[in-house]
Amino acid sequence: MKIRKIPQKFLATDIDGELILVHADTGVFFSAKDTGRAIWQAIDRSPAIEDIVQGLRNDYEVAPEECLRSVLAFTDQLVEAGLAEYC
Repeated sequence: MKIRKIPQKFLATDIDGELILVHADTGVFFSAKDTGRAIWQAIDRSPAIEDIVQGLRNDYEVAPEECLRSVLAFTDQLVEAGLAEYC
């Protein structure tokens, strides 16, 4: 499974290590720190969920299943918010 951002749907900035996203259509703000921010950045390197999971496992000590659940929970939120889509 892969995920891709929908650039025309958001504005993004990094403020003091916190990712701030604003939905371009609704003006709703989202913020992400730590692993959420890391997942957002990892999508730019590779849209493949398994690559994102492996990259996080290289940086954090976490079981593969737990890491996959966390990545999917975050990416599901991005998709629900209209900021990204699975492809």
